[in-house]
Amino acid sequence: MNKFMKVTLLLAFAVVSFGAYRYGAAQERGARRGLIPIEPPTFDVQISQDSEALAINHVLQRTYTNSGIYGSFVPGETLTPIDARLTVVCPGTSGTCTIEADMWAQSTGSSSGNANAVCLYVDGNATNGCPLTGETPSDTSFVVNSFSQSVKGVAHGNHTVQTYYFSSNGAGVESYTSHYRVYKP
Repeated sequence: MNKFMKVTLLLAFAVVSFGAYRYGAAQERGARRGLIPIEPPTFDVQISQDSEALAINHVLQRTYTNSGIYGSFVPGETLTPIDARLTVVCPGTSGTCTIEADMWAQSTGSSSGNANAVCLYVDGNATNGCPLTGETPSDTSFVVNSFSQSVKGVAHGNHTVQTYYFSSNGAGVESYTSHYRVYKP
C-alpha cells in the first residue's frame, strides 16, 4: 500500500472516531440536562388485517386506449360522451374485475368559473360520481383536464366503457385520450 493510501485511511478512521465520540458525548449531555432523547423512527408498522386499506394485488389483463379529436361544443350542465363506446372484457367464467380509467380532455371556454369534469361510465352508468376537477380559462385558451376513476367488483364478461365530459357553462372540447385497464384480483 502506498503512503498516500495509508494517510487517507488513517485520516478517515480519525474522522469517524471523532464523530462517534462527539455523538456519544452529545447524548450524555442531553440526558444530564433532563432532555428526552429522541428515539429513531421504527419501520415495523403493524396494520390490522381487517383494515380496508390493505391493497389487493391485481393482475393487469388488458389495456385499451381510446383517443381522438372531438372538436365540438359541449353545452353547459350536460354530461356528454366525448369518445366512442368501447367494449372491454373481464375474462374468465367466474370472479370479478376492476376497471380503471385515466382520462384527459383538452377544452376551452369563454367564461370565468367554468368548472368541468371528465368521468368514467361503465355499462351506461356513472362510476363513483363525477367530481368537478378543473376549470376552463375565461380567455379562450386551452386547458387539459384529467381524472382517474375505477370501479371494483365488475362481473366477468363484456362491458362498455366511455368517457363523459361536463362543463358548468359549456366548453369546446378539442381532443381526448382515455386509457382503460381491466384487472383481475
